[in-house]
Amino acid sequence: MKIGDKIIVVAVDINSPREVVRRAAEVAEHIDAYVILVTVIDIPRIAGAEVSPLSTDMHEKRISEYHKSLIQEYFSGMPNILVESKILYGDPANEICKLAEDINADMVVIGSRDSKLESMLLGSVSEKVLKRCKCSVLMVKIR
Repeated sequence: MKIGDKIIVVAVDINSPREVVRRAAEVAEHIDAYVILVTVIDIPRIAGAEVSPLSTDMHEKRISEYHKSLIQEYFSGMPNILVESKILYGDPANEICKLAEDINADMVVIGSRDSKLESMLLGSVSEKVLKRCKCSVLMVKIR
């Protein structure tokens, strides 16, 4: 793969169904994309709340292992695809869109559970990404 080809950001968390990565791999293979697999750890914003460095390290390690398993399962047979793993901190939708903009991504792939109650009360991360990102967004419906 040449630097400067298409870039796909694949947003996952530990609970994301593998279908999201499978779909991203299909797209990446067709266009020889550079893939960035990203998980954003949401940091509590409650005044006075502290996050333990030990729990953060353990969570990061779990995510890293999860990313490795996804890369092995879906991208190991694709020699033309370069995959990078990233773990970011902050508001998931903001960080995903910021990353996509910073690297001039062509597309973000994200799952959507389509929970109407959750969307009405909180607004889902996938909906926020769809509205905020400047690049194309592929929402993979999760049933």
